[in-house]
Amino acid sequence: MTTIQVNVNEAPKPSHTVVRFNGHINWQGKSAGLPETIYAFVIVENANMSLINKVVEDQSNAFIRCQAMYVQRNQGKVIDCRINAQDRTLVPFHNISHITVDLVNMSGELSEPDEHGVERLTDGTEPSVQ
Repeated sequence: MTTIQVNVNEAPKPSHTVVRFNGHINWQGKSAGLPETIYAFVIVENANMSLINKVVEDQSNAFIRCQAMYVQRNQGKVIDCRINAQDRTLVPFHNISHITVDLVNMSGELSEPDEHGVERLTDGTEPSVQ
């Protein structure tokens, strides 16, 4: 009988969940040139369902207070996790028929900028760009 011993020296990598808000555009918005669906997102680290529910509630309340959705300006592009407010566009509620929410588990790890602004993973390596 062979015995195998496994030693884990690394801390587990954090898991990330993308909470994606899907704004479904009505006929008025489509006639104004908006796409069929617009997306806003929040990325949550190591989340349980209680935290995810709170994020959905808080973000929904923010949309309601503004009577609009702030969304990534270039809807067809890859999600930019560090998007600034000036890189978003505001879509008023009168162009949106309803909003749904999707949860997407991210595979892989989010990089963070180091002191020189270079994106690095937790092990110090630079992420591969595809």
